[in-house]
Amino acid sequence: MERVKSILQRRLEVVKKRKELLVLEEARLVRMAKQKKNVAVKLAKVKSEKLAIMEEEARLLRALKQSAPY
Repeated sequence: MERVKSILQRRLEVVKKRKELLVLEEARLVRMAKQKKNVAVKLAKVKSEKLAIMEEEARLLRALKQSAPY
C-alpha cells in the first residue's frame, strides 16, 4: 500500500508541475492575443490540456485520500 501511495504522490508532483507550466504558457498566449497575434488555436489547446491536467490532479488527490489510513 505504501508503494502505491508513493507512486501516486510522485505522479501528483509531476501533474502539479505540468499544471504550473501550462498556466504560465496560457498567460503568455493571452498576452500575445492581446497584442493581436494569431494564437487562438494554440490557446484553445493549452486550455483544454490544462483542464485535463486539473481533472487528473483531482483523481490523484481522491485516490491518495482514499488510501490514507483512518
